[in-house]
Amino acid sequence: MRTVYFGLILLLCLTNNTSAYPAFNTPNSVDVHGNKCPLLSRGGLKCPTLCARTFDDCPSVISAPSCGNGQQLCSDGTCQDSCEGIENPCLCGFSADQVAQEYVACPTYDGRVTAPDFDPGLKQQQVELACGKKFDILPSNATIDTQFSVVPEWNDQATDDKLMWLQCPTPQNQTFTFHEPMFLAFYCILGGALLLITLWHFYKKLRESGVAIHRQFCEAVVSDAQNEKSSASSNGSEQDPLLFRGFKMDYFGFFLFYLVLLITAGWIVLLAVIVSDYYGVVDGTAFGVFLSSPTSSAIFIFVWHLAAIWLGVVTACQHRLRNYFRIECKLADANVIQVEERRADVIMMESNSKLLSRIRYYEGILKRFIRFDIVTTTTKIYTSKGETEKPYRYIEYHCTRYVQGEDDVYSPYAYYLGNTRAELLSVATGLSSKEAQARQSRIGENFVRVSVPSFPKALFEEFAAFFYLYQMMCLWVWFYFNYYPMGLVQMCVIIISALVKVIVRLKSEYKVKSLAEQQSSCLVKRDGEWSELDSRELVPGDLVGLSGHSQIVCDGVIVRGEVVVDESSLTGEAMPVRKFALKPDSVAYDKLSSGKPFTLFDGTTVLQTLGNEQKEAKSSAASSTSTDLKATLVGEKHNAFDGEPDTLMLVTATRTSTDKGKLIQRILYPTTYSFIFDEHLRAVILILLGWGGVAFALTIWLMGHDTTSWFYGLFIISQIMSPLLPAALVVGQSIAAERLRRIKIFCVDLPRIMVTGKVRVFCFDKTGTLTKEGLEFSSVQKIEQSTPGNATFLDAVNDMGKIDDLTQAAFASCHAVTSIKDQFIGNPVDVEQFRATDWEIVKSSEYDATNTYLDTLMSPYLVKQPGDEKATRKVVHVVKRNEFIHARQSMSVAILDPRTQHVHVFVKGSFERIKRISNQDSIPATYDKVTANWAKEGCYVLALAHKDLGPVENLKELDAMDRDAFESGCSLMSLIMFRNQLKPDTKDAITELKQGDTRTVMITGDNALNGIYIARQCGMVTSEARILLGDIEKDHLVWRDSNTEEVVENIDELLLSDKEEHEFAEKSMGDVVSKRTASLELAVTAAAFDYLVVTDKIRDYLFNIRIFARMTPNGKVEAVQLHMERAITAMCGDGGNDCGALRAAHVGLALSESEASIVSPFSSSDRSIFSCVRLLKHGRTALATSFSAYKFLIMYGESMAWLELFQFYFSVIVPQAVWIFIDSFIAVGLMFALTQSKPAKTLAACRPTAKLLGAHTLASLWGQILINFVFLVGLMGLLFRQSWYRCNEFDSRDIDTSLWWLLGDNYEAEVISISQLFQFINAAGVFNFGYRFRTSWWRNYVLVVLYLGFMAAVSVLVLADPNRFGCLFRINCGDPDVLVKMGYPRPSWHISEYNSPIGSNVLPHHFRWTLWGYCLANIFTVYIYEYFVVLGPIGQWVKRRWQRVKGDNKIALKL
Repeated sequence: MRTVYFGLILLLCLTNNTSAYPAFNTPNSVDVHGNKCPLLSRGGLKCPTLCARTFDDCPSVISAPSCGNGQQLCSDGTCQDSCEGIENPCLCGFSADQVAQEYVACPTYDGRVTAPDFDPGLKQQQVELACGKKFDILPSNATIDTQFSVVPEWNDQATDDKLMWLQCPTPQNQTFTFHEPMFLAFYCILGGALLLITLWHFYKKLRESGVAIHRQFCEAVVSDAQNEKSSASSNGSEQDPLLFRGFKMDYFGFFLFYLVLLITAGWIVLLAVIVSDYYGVVDGTAFGVFLSSPTSSAIFIFVWHLAAIWLGVVTACQHRLRNYFRIECKLADANVIQVEERRADVIMMESNSKLLSRIRYYEGILKRFIRFDIVTTTTKIYTSKGETEKPYRYIEYHCTRYVQGEDDVYSPYAYYLGNTRAELLSVATGLSSKEAQARQSRIGENFVRVSVPSFPKALFEEFAAFFYLYQMMCLWVWFYFNYYPMGLVQMCVIIISALVKVIVRLKSEYKVKSLAEQQSSCLVKRDGEWSELDSRELVPGDLVGLSGHSQIVCDGVIVRGEVVVDESSLTGEAMPVRKFALKPDSVAYDKLSSGKPFTLFDGTTVLQTLGNEQKEAKSSAASSTSTDLKATLVGEKHNAFDGEPDTLMLVTATRTSTDKGKLIQRILYPTTYSFIFDEHLRAVILILLGWGGVAFALTIWLMGHDTTSWFYGLFIISQIMSPLLPAALVVGQSIAAERLRRIKIFCVDLPRIMVTGKVRVFCFDKTGTLTKEGLEFSSVQKIEQSTPGNATFLDAVNDMGKIDDLTQAAFASCHAVTSIKDQFIGNPVDVEQFRATDWEIVKSSEYDATNTYLDTLMSPYLVKQPGDEKATRKVVHVVKRNEFIHARQSMSVAILDPRTQHVHVFVKGSFERIKRISNQDSIPATYDKVTANWAKEGCYVLALAHKDLGPVENLKELDAMDRDAFESGCSLMSLIMFRNQLKPDTKDAITELKQGDTRTVMITGDNALNGIYIARQCGMVTSEARILLGDIEKDHLVWRDSNTEEVVENIDELLLSDKEEHEFAEKSMGDVVSKRTASLELAVTAAAFDYLVVTDKIRDYLFNIRIFARMTPNGKVEAVQLHMERAITAMCGDGGNDCGALRAAHVGLALSESEASIVSPFSSSDRSIFSCVRLLKHGRTALATSFSAYKFLIMYGESMAWLELFQFYFSVIVPQAVWIFIDSFIAVGLMFALTQSKPAKTLAACRPTAKLLGAHTLASLWGQILINFVFLVGLMGLLFRQSWYRCNEFDSRDIDTSLWWLLGDNYEAEVISISQLFQFINAAGVFNFGYRFRTSWWRNYVLVVLYLGFMAAVSVLVLADPNRFGCLFRINCGDPDVLVKMGYPRPSWHISEYNSPIGSNVLPHHFRWTLWGYCLANIFTVYIYEYFVVLGPIGQWVKRRWQRVKGDNKIALKL
């Protein structure tokens, strides 16, 4: 504890060194003409106590009172009932036997005296001289040099002098030896704790020696179900992000942990006690515990530093602290497991700045050194309670159960049910209770539990961050240094900001909780019997009976029957989807591709079941175009099952093994994204901290090497690094989120709002996004084959009734449509196709008593066949159906014609796919040309092929056929065309996005030519642009002109020429659209895209490709991710097959009917493309306003720093009311008002900057700071040229600088205050500029009202004569008697005594107007600079010149 002791002694020594003030000028030395200033009279001086040998020696003016009523005259000059315990001030703390003569104190003089020719350097002597003459104890001709021969100052050896001035020697001030009991207790507690922690460290190292080799690296590996053993990862796996470390409790460590917590709380209590003692709260008197202001200040500073270090270490190690006081051990012996996962930060828009790169590099080194790149989580170890098997141990991490194997290694447990459809069907027999219990004990109950902290806990977690620690330590300084009003205001703002963050966080987590924690009762087959169980008890392998209006709470496959489900809550897809029973073939099962038509996903809702015994018509996987159908289906509830359920599902995955579970995991434990704004913010904080250190050193130098200067230095640091900085961001994001909610755009990730402000590329799905959801039937074009190898197209017809019966039957059956309650459910294309035929879906039971047929369809036309007595309607039966699969781009059916008993196979799909699988002699020579022409006209083109299998005796043989064999050998039969109409506002939205310098891209699963047509229609591509289509022909990438179909050989040369034209246009004048509209565009098919990716050429062509066609869901993700490498990229889709792309993009917007979607950060229930425009508008506004608030607070800090340095130079402090007005009303009010700016009506042709250290930001910020600094210097120079001011300068040598509120009653502080008030207020108005991203500044009504109100208030302070308002701020005011002498009426309000020799700081009228005009000139200069230089033509000219000289690294994307 010797260090602690010497630290306190050193601080006390510094307290007494107060003479090191630099003096560049001496106050009141010369006037404006250079003449020496005359010394002025100083009034209002209080006389010191006069000590006398006896009360009779006291002068008559302060003669001893006559005590009556039995009172006694005590040695302090007062009458008391008893003098016992009354301290004699004239002993100066000595006892009576320690002085030669005990003097008594004459009564206190209540009046004030005036000292002529007052010199602050001789203040005490002059006061004593004036008081001596006032008391008539000194001759009238006495001087400072002669007065002490008559009345000397206090001396403990005095005996002959009748009177002495009470001036006790300063060493007699009370002080500590630091051996007092409370200090000894402090030493013992702190020293003992540090000693015990040191001993624990060595003890822990000794106990843990050799344990590190038992740490486990873990990766999730699916186990083998047959062996029913979990598969563990190998130790030391470098690729696995998880490290498991076991810890067990130690009583010694347990005691130390809670001792650390107790000491942590003790630091807070100790600081509170010191602050309370400052105000006399502890024992009723100020400094009652810590004796005096200097001693208390020294102790506070010392404790403050120790507390900051201790709290900083505890905050940094909060997630590891508990395990540090445990013993690391083998996993088998552990009580808890510490899971360590390396933090993976994703940087958006990584800057090329060398400074940022260097900061990031050293930050990474530091984080790795102190292991801050590791996310640590401690989880309890649980023991299974299974009755049928040996107990085992497990942990829960990120909602997933990790089971300890026989080798003591923890790993996630999974069950293998099979790879093929047949294997899955083979295990769909139900489980025994014993099997189910064993599986559940290892996987866990089927329930993703989202742990949402209580509000107090969430608030504590919020405050347990470094910036809040910094804010708290700043507040302690403010509270201690009598700045509690502002401290309370800042504390309220910080708390409100934290509350907003916590409330937003909890609302988001409760929303996720409601999406994740879903359970219901379900019918499950256990032990060969059906019983109703809670869905939590489901495990992989369970067989579940489905009913309508039920919730799916696991992933599974349908093994019998069919269902209609609503997947909107999971995918955003608005239309119901139909799912089918698994086929008993050997095809590999993949739930996200070929197996999707058979898969039910967790989180979806069963609207209708269509089991084998259903009395309604059955059909295939589909979705409905009517949103009203959901309500119809949901309202239909099935009764309890009677016997075996008709529709059965095999559970394949539960908990976080489901797709929904993985989505929930991503939301709860997201990847940390670092926006370029955050990258710059780190550098800014380092720069501000460096500048704060310099300002702190300057403060110590200017204010003197004492404890008071330390407080002023901390003030500067806290203002440079404003504690309100985080609040600005939170408020801006919250306001933007609320505005988006009002326009039906919902956000579940607030920080992404800032990212939307920098979106440069917006990718769109086509169908249902750019175009309407439904398609309209256009026409059918038959193919006739008169002779083998001579196929030709017939004329297209738009009436299905005009084609032959077989083709009608093909279109009536080759789909996946069903009819429920007279409404069709199916894929929009299939529904429109079926409606065009006018056929009917009839009840199968009328034709099929054995449930052999999937569907029965009936023609609307009466046909009389030979041998029939009357005409009948043609009927066909669907006996086999292969559902549509994206990867195959086709579907197929087999129908039975009961008249001929022939089985016909029809295959329908994309015209490219059908061409590849059809007999070549059935393909017309003009096939490519005809289909291309239809696609160019904007048609959605499908082809149909056919083969006749003839009579088939056993229809079950069809089920055994391989799909490839089933669909092979067909002949082309017909084309069918649909029109896909644009949404009414798509073109306008695309136009506005382009005008907003946002590149639009189409990523569609549709045909390329159709995509090109839609791109031209919506304005994504101009009608004049040449589009080259890339596709794979004979294993080579071939580029063809989309209009002429000519092969283009020199694609690279054309692109180079186009690039040169583009660069030339960029340098020319004109709007951004005309400069960047491309004359050459590329489109690629999925095959061409894959080829470019494999050959690593995709990045060379990426920003020339406008249309990505025939893209699979995975292909969409890859295309989006490639754009993300070079620009902030957004994706908009309807949430169907583009869920992956929506999640992958920097900004994903799902056009979903659900209010909140877990598919993407943003969702809009308004399915208009203008939702994208609105999102970008609000994103740009949020980014611009947050930047404005940040610049305002940084400018506030920098200006405050210069303000305080000016103050310290003149040894003045602006009045307390001014501080409170600036920090409470101006800083807080205007910062909030800046965030109220509304979005601009249109998207500007540029984006707001996201670089705090960018040229634009620095020019705006530092330009204003420099201008304000120059004007402040000029204003002080103007003041020094005023004759009324010179020789009336403020001299603070007779003032205690720790009493800072007494240093503002002067002209210097007044002028500085007025200048800074105008500058601070004006900064908000200047930073509100930015009409390109926000509405005009005057439309921010909150800011305008506050701005004008504050400006008017300050103008009143400057221009008005002494009044109540001005006197509140100690501006243009003074002592009442002085004001009367100056010709003003006596104030009727109370005015505290002025701490100034002249008793006022009222400015002359002419100077008030000069000062006001000077401040207005400052305001207009800043406005002109910001408007014309930063935002206007001068700034644009400088930017162009700079880019011309240095080059522009920014890619000018084609619009």
